[in-house]
Amino acid sequence: MTADAGQAVAERLRRLAEGAHPVDDGRTAARAVALDRHRRRRGAGWAAGVLAVVLLVSGASFARTAVTAAPPAATPIPAPITSTYVTPTPGLVEAPVRGSLADDEEFLTAMAGADWSDPTGPDGQVVDWGGLSPDPGTQRVVYAADVPGGHRWAVVVARAGTEWVWTWFSGPRGAEPAEMTPVIGGLPVWADPLALMDGSAETSTLVVLGEPGLEAEYSPSLDRTSGGELVRDFDPLPQVDGVPLGVVITPVTWNAGEVLVTSPVGQQSLSPMLSGPLPSLPAFPTGPVDEALVAPCLEQLGLDVQTGPGLSWEESEQLSSAEEAAREHEIAACFRAAEP
Repeated sequence: MTADAGQAVAERLRRLAEGAHPVDDGRTAARAVALDRHRRRRGAGWAAGVLAVVLLVSGASFARTAVTAAPPAATPIPAPITSTYVTPTPGLVEAPVRGSLADDEEFLTAMAGADWSDPTGPDGQVVDWGGLSPDPGTQRVVYAADVPGGHRWAVVVARAGTEWVWTWFSGPRGAEPAEMTPVIGGLPVWADPLALMDGSAETSTLVVLGEPGLEAEYSPSLDRTSGGELVRDFDPLPQVDGVPLGVVITPVTWNAGEVLVTSPVGQQSLSPMLSGPLPSLPAFPTGPVDEALVAPCLEQLGLDVQTGPGLSWEESEQLSSAEEAAREHEIAACFRAAEP
């Protein structure tokens, strides 16, 4: 991922979190804005790892991917376009429909025509993602299933000008198409595959979508050994209805989880995109804080702090996922102590 792309993702995640403000009393938004500032300073440590988050509504992860892009397929699906340049068709787009509802033609047809409009929050305000709108008639469902945890998921792809974009819909198990709502929408398919995770509990459903035949392993955290080394342990995800799917440990921070995908073109490292705020998130203030008080508090934690313009910080060394989770709670405490 280029630096410009990394910045674009960071900005999008910030907007996602701000839009999700009504859902979780602003804690996701406040945290996203604060962490986005310092993660931009962490350069390769975050941009090379982005997806992520999706901050999905949050992060709705957040999309922190460190990948070697798969060679694109040669023939795009015909669609109305307004440019002479056509982006290659991602393997996900050309893949057959997969999931437990792959044979439910009525459901698939209705979901292909589902509205991609941004959802409405509890206060009636439309959550603006700034996502791309699909070109009419180009939508198709690539995944539809009742997944563990009591959810029904559907992923729809479409053309948007010269780009391929996707939207993730969710509803309760057995939901009718009218009961499915966008989790996040209009995101470009930068590179196959997608790793989608419900991050609302201590364990989560994880689905990996890409071209057929992918194998995937998941690691919930970067761990420190007794000797001080940082290591990851991966467990394979079983194949369910044509895709890697499993119930896994929810990461303790946005960037803790990692999916390792193996395909005929090699391996890719992905970070799961989350459908909601993590249960382990610290509580950041929802209103303004005195940054003149925050800065010395962060410095006492051993962080390298920059104070203008804005407030940003970075670690002096790489942390394990557990250490980073603890550090984020300490950072949140600094912000809370600086509230008026």
